[in-house]
Amino acid sequence: MKTLAAGSTLALALLALAPQSVAAQATLPTWREITVYASDASYPAALARRGVQGDVTVELAPDARGLATVRDSSRSAELDALALAMARRLDITGTGNGLVTIRFRKDHTTTIATKSCADFNADAAWQAATFPERGLRELPALSESIGMLVYSLHRNGSARQSFPGVEAIVQATVAACARAPEGGMLDVMRQEALKLIEQ
Repeated sequence: MKTLAAGSTLALALLALAPQSVAAQATLPTWREITVYASDASYPAALARRGVQGDVTVELAPDARGLATVRDSSRSAELDALALAMARRLDITGTGNGLVTIRFRKDHTTTIATKSCADFNADAAWQAATFPERGLRELPALSESIGMLVYSLHRNGSARQSFPGVEAIVQATVAACARAPEGGMLDVMRQEALKLIEQ
């Protein structure tokens, strides 16, 4: 009987250590969402230069002295390790486990206008190699740039009813930046959009 009880206790302990199901994770509270930009000291410049960026979701157990595990990886071991270290330093009190999402972003609204095509090419290479299932349109820099482009074209009266699709602008920008890495990404995007509008 003692062996059976000891076996049951061990089984319960092992179940507690097993990764949680997606449904169980979904019930965990989200404690913090933090965005770290390349201009922040905690974002290594070497990673930013290589285009390394992404989101890391960490499960944190404050009751267990900062026990933290990666629940959703950025697919970069370096960013995952940084996120774990940052999550462990957070001042969170409470019972049970919770989630902390840390987003590593190279670009900010204020830096897009100065982004070079060479820098964008590094981002695109990272995205293609690390997330082959995603399109380049999902790059944070492109999302931000498209919004700025649409606003500027409408403000200047350059956009007509036949505004080109976003996918066409993305593909034209990628190709033009590959040909001329010394150019400014937003300027190249604008030139390519105007060519598509005039067709």
